[in-house]
Amino acid sequence: MSYRQMIGGMAMIESVRLKRIRWLSVFLCAAAISINYLDRSTTAIANLDIRRDFGINATQFGALQSAWSFFFAMAQIPAGFLVDRIGPRILMGASLAFWSIAVAAGGFALTYRQLLIARAMLGVTEAPAYPAAVRVTADWFRIEKRGLPTGIFNMGANLGTAIAPPLLTVLMITAGWRWMFIIAGILGMTASIIWLWLYREPHDASLSAAELAVLGAGKPQGTSLAATGQRWGRLFRFRTTWGLVAGGFCVGYSLWMYITWFPGYLETAHHLSVARTGVLASIPLIWSLMGSFFGGYASDRLIKYGVQVVRARKLPTSAGLLGSGLFTALAAGATNPESAILWVSLSMFCLYFSIAAKWTLITAVSPRHYAGSVSGLQNFGSYLGGTLSPVLTGFVVDNTGSFITALMIGGGFMTAGPVIYFFLIGKPISETDLGAAPAEVSDG
Repeated sequence: MSYRQMIGGMAMIESVRLKRIRWLSVFLCAAAISINYLDRSTTAIANLDIRRDFGINATQFGALQSAWSFFFAMAQIPAGFLVDRIGPRILMGASLAFWSIAVAAGGFALTYRQLLIARAMLGVTEAPAYPAAVRVTADWFRIEKRGLPTGIFNMGANLGTAIAPPLLTVLMITAGWRWMFIIAGILGMTASIIWLWLYREPHDASLSAAELAVLGAGKPQGTSLAATGQRWGRLFRFRTTWGLVAGGFCVGYSLWMYITWFPGYLETAHHLSVARTGVLASIPLIWSLMGSFFGGYASDRLIKYGVQVVRARKLPTSAGLLGSGLFTALAAGATNPESAILWVSLSMFCLYFSIAAKWTLITAVSPRHYAGSVSGLQNFGSYLGGTLSPVLTGFVVDNTGSFITALMIGGGFMTAGPVIYFFLIGKPISETDLGAAPAEVSDG
């Protein structure tokens, strides 16, 4: 029996119950990530109010985002490892609760230093979210079927950043920026309870042998498969790992340039009011929502048409980055808010098209039982870029008086990304490479 026939046969016995559990897991991840990004956006929405209340300049404001990004990046290294050791259910639930406390603490800050500390703690506590979501997808879907669910859970990031401008702006106008932070924290605590109540991992879901076969998992994770410190350390021996880290840096720089500074860009460069910015800034983020879906979908379709798995993940990753770089260059030359929003919208569509494929690339080049660890390492690189981007953008704006140079720098990183993905990421890393016994049933 051929591989395709074997996959088709297993798909025929997939139960309605298994489908329901799988997709509930994906949508719970999307909801958690949506709240994650909503909370990250609080300082961007309150940009001018925070700068006025604390008497800080654009560079100091950028440092708030950089503090979050730096500690988020540092926490990625243990977070990914812990996801593979402890499991996504406990770690995501605890992370939701602790980051909700951290975002609410920002609303009580009396000094710039206190707010800086609160944002740093938010970075640490939000770190497990994406590695946990990647591990959930790796646990519940076979390798050739992970593009669409990855695109859907990544849409949570788009949804969070899309609803943040109108929702948080309304809260800020009606209750003040401090209460905006506190209400965001209350929402996250509620989500933590819901996650722990509903989500179950495959070995806790009472699956039948046939259902486990559909997942490509012959047994629950055991000691022969579990991530250990020694095996985790071996990940650094491979060029593929470093390619994911370097590519993530380029994506992270570009993404956080937009997320942190787009509202301020509209207010400063195009002289829009805070109220208008709150509505208009959500338009590119709606485009990014579509980009996430189609990036994951396109990646799966390429495999269906016979493209090798790793190449099917790298092609949309690279194409999306090239498109985003082109539209960013056009945005730099925009002379009115309408054209600026159009070019940034197209850039964000392409960027998230790339990001969705980038997350599926992880599970194509790493063993399923190490997906959280590799996700954490990629996100480490991404948020090193996210650390540099906000403060460098603020510095360039302070010293040039415009966003043109800052946008061109971001476009340069977008263009460098495809070179990294194609020339550094190659042969997948196997469990045998890491010194672990292979799973009883192949992951595909």
